[in-house]
Amino acid sequence: MTSEFYISACLRQAKPRLSTMLKLMFSEAQAFGQKTQWLGSVIALMEPLGFQERTIRTALFRLAEHKMIQIERHGRRSLCMLTPPAAEAILSARQRINIPSSRSFNEDWIMLVNSGGISAARYATTRKQLLDLDYCILAPNVLARPASYTRGMQTGEDHGLALFEVSGTQLAAAVRQPLFGKMEWDLDLASELYNEFLRRFEPLRQMLGQRGAFTDEQAYMARLLVSHGYQHCRRADQLLPQELLPENWPAMQAYQTYVALYAGCAAQARRHILKITEAPAAEPADVPAPARRHLARRAGTYMTA
Repeated sequence: MTSEFYISACLRQAKPRLSTMLKLMFSEAQAFGQKTQWLGSVIALMEPLGFQERTIRTALFRLAEHKMIQIERHGRRSLCMLTPPAAEAILSARQRINIPSSRSFNEDWIMLVNSGGISAARYATTRKQLLDLDYCILAPNVLARPASYTRGMQTGEDHGLALFEVSGTQLAAAVRQPLFGKMEWDLDLASELYNEFLRRFEPLRQMLGQRGAFTDEQAYMARLLVSHGYQHCRRADQLLPQELLPENWPAMQAYQTYVALYAGCAAQARRHILKITEAPAAEPADVPAPARRHLARRAGTYMTA
């Protein structure tokens, strides 16, 4: 089997959303020093993933409406970039998933406790925000994450939660208490996703180092797809300490596969992105006049390449 076969299989099986892949692509290009891209370059970078020019244009406008993408007109051409808040959010998420998911009671923890001082609706919103920042739910009203996670929300007082800085030994002792309010953790979905991720990407990982295994474009596609796939797994992972997980938990093996492919494809992916973004763009045709008028009404501007 070739890398082309496995990458095509990944695309068919994962069916990634265009908006998600656009944000990943912009963040990749920004990491390689390309903070802005002409529309023609955006289209050229997304078409190998199976997306059509028209749908790419539409997705860009929707992202612009949601303040994720900024579009600047330069004559008849359009320059696209992530907005600063979107770039910061994507970078922060990237930094978190680059931290191994393996956690232990051998480290210090930050624990947030809902002692009943806020409404159920407000706590539900707060809990969702904290889960997005890689806190785990140790009990219905207790969230925690290692103290080594230094980005994002660090305190609970602003959210009506009590904050405790505890050692892992203290936290482990608390979890063992019958009155701690432990819950049944559903680990099946995360385990299934991690194992599916491994089946999908291990063959590509095994090709790393083989001469000519990947073209530059394939390396770029593999880097986007493995990043997308691993983020999908991490969102389903409850990120519990390893002492609370079953044996042979697949998270660490999936993380190693992600890191190996993401780093191993970096040089070729960078070369492909720079080739597309720095070359004179082969600009697609202008949007037809009726579409231009419609898009101008929606977004206050229209895009040509």
